[in-house]
Amino acid sequence: MRDSTISKHLALILGFFGVSANLGGTIVSFLSGLLGFSKAKNYILDTLVCLVCTIFLATAFLYMCFKKKKYARFISIANIFSGFVSFPAMFIVTGNFICGFPFYIMIIPVYYGFSVTINKLKRWLPVLNYLLFLVMFILTFKAPFFPGRLLIPNLNWLENCVAFTAAYFFLFYVCYLVANQFMQQNQTLEESEKRYKELSSKDELTGLYNRRSLANRAELGFSCAIIYDIDYFKNINDTYGHQTGDKALQILSQIVLKYCSNEFELFRYGGEEFVILSRLPEDVTLELFQHVMHDVRMNFIIEGNPVTISAGIASFCKDYNRTLKIADENLYLAKTDGRNKIYMNGDEILY
Repeated sequence: MRDSTISKHLALILGFFGVSANLGGTIVSFLSGLLGFSKAKNYILDTLVCLVCTIFLATAFLYMCFKKKKYARFISIANIFSGFVSFPAMFIVTGNFICGFPFYIMIIPVYYGFSVTINKLKRWLPVLNYLLFLVMFILTFKAPFFPGRLLIPNLNWLENCVAFTAAYFFLFYVCYLVANQFMQQNQTLEESEKRYKELSSKDELTGLYNRRSLANRAELGFSCAIIYDIDYFKNINDTYGHQTGDKALQILSQIVLKYCSNEFELFRYGGEEFVILSRLPEDVTLELFQHVMHDVRMNFIIEGNPVTISAGIASFCKDYNRTLKIADENLYLAKTDGRNKIYMNGDEILY
């Protein structure tokens, strides 16, 4: 799982939960006020504020996550809007402490705890948001003009502020630790997965990409396919042993690798067979492989004896498998015509 994927999941959770919570708050505020259950003085204003916040958050959620796919941006918007606009507005209009709103505000440090780690949100934001809430709490107790002042005469402002501070940073820190631990485990898992894919896509003996990787890379397109193998490889194994045969495969790989690039890729196909996928023009591919054959002829020496290779080349034809089949047929022609040769389109290519 990548960071972008984690951001996507977090954005979807924040979006669905935020919209649902605001919508639920809108409905509860209206019904409780209408039926007389709410102690808020102006439930109509409370309902309108909740509704506006719901509409804004839902619009941002749909636009940023489902149209633009900018999940990290939405996480930042959701945190800032909820912490600095939506919750403060609802805190004021609901009658603040008398409605238990500080408990609802505890969602904010939870949001921040996960977002700071996963979305790399600025760490000063949760502190700034805390200070805003703290100022609002103090004004609730100390400022005569602040909404709800007369409804909470028996509450101690210092005790409530201290309790809020402890709860706010405790929730933030716990969520931060959980998210941080999750990210570390996710990073370890990604590294293990990457290592596994690398090991499963490479040939252990030569270090080249294997047949599985060949099929995947072929999807990127190529102009020519070359199949070559070691002439009389069975005799090398029978005469000198399989360890020498393995060494021969390694030496040949190192010789050919000098000519390879992203446009001229080498793979071990199986046994003593190798495949090159070329994205270079056909004439350039042929010229480059002629240099490969010459280098092999001069430097591929096993136990003091020169060893050669034979090759078949095919231009891209219809699909990957068909092209390899034609290259393999040309390799067969090179083998039956004496080995140490290149065949392409049924004809020998001199070098």
